[in-house]
Amino acid sequence: MKKLIQNTLQSQKVFYRYFRRKGLKKFLKENVMESDGSNEVKAKSIALGIFIGLSPFWGFHSLLAISLSVYFKMNKMLTFMASQITFPPFIPLIIFASMIVGAPFVTTQGNMDNQNFDLEFIKENLTQYIIGSLILSVTFSILIGFLSYLFLQKFKPQKKS
Repeated sequence: MKKLIQNTLQSQKVFYRYFRRKGLKKFLKENVMESDGSNEVKAKSIALGIFIGLSPFWGFHSLLAISLSVYFKMNKMLTFMASQITFPPFIPLIIFASMIVGAPFVTTQGNMDNQNFDLEFIKENLTQYIIGSLILSVTFSILIGFLSYLFLQKFKPQKKS
């Protein structure tokens, strides 16, 4: 288990180095716009990555992204790229949003006034977090998948004759 987590962290470091070296514009052009597959498959790959990235399966995002993209015959690079939405500065925001979204669906809501969002708070409100995280991941994967499809349709590369 420890080796799996280390490999996951290492894969994120490699992705970030690759992304920084390319730059956003060149990265999007080469890895999204000119990648293999139809726009529908690309959009579904991005949506799957977003779903996995926002899901409560911390530590298994990279493994799940690659495995499920192979199983569903989607674009592995796009799925992996989209699953990396959980890089460190966003993690507190994702946990907080999951807690807010999950609050109406549980009977014992955690009081969020004057609370420290630490591991103890999450343990006490685990059901609320899991429900909120699943709702958040489904909602954002549908939304971002649809928006990425529209984006890909609008900016599809021209075929050279």
